[in-house]
Amino acid sequence: MVLKTELCRFSGAKIYPGKGIRFIRSDSQVFLFANSKCKRYFHNRLKPSKLTWTAMYRKQHKKDIAAETIRKRRRATKKPYSRSIVGATLEVIQKKRAEKPEVRDAAREAALREIKERIKKTKDEKKSQEG
Repeated sequence: MVLKTELCRFSGAKIYPGKGIRFIRSDSQVFLFANSKCKRYFHNRLKPSKLTWTAMYRKQHKKDIAAETIRKRRRATKKPYSRSIVGATLEVIQKKRAEKPEVRDAAREAALREIKERIKKTKDEKKSQEG
């Protein structure tokens, strides 16, 4: 058996048949409240969005966990695609990646040494030209 539940116009709570307070305004608009607390706050013109226990407040401040899980979507994942970089083929890159750190360090030091020697040589040439 399925019960037809309605929602409170103030708090957003479920109201089961035979429960709640029905208020009909002079313009014949029907309001259904869960309890006298909701009715009292409505007549005092309090905003449900400012009361922490109402459904409207929970929705505005993203407190609802159930609604949040539905909203989450999976982004299209990019498949890993390996391609060569300009100036280096894929084989060269993979070979460098497979190198041991010691070999890499030695190559780096040798390159630095060569650069320093080249700089020193250019400085010496400039000194000999000036003097």
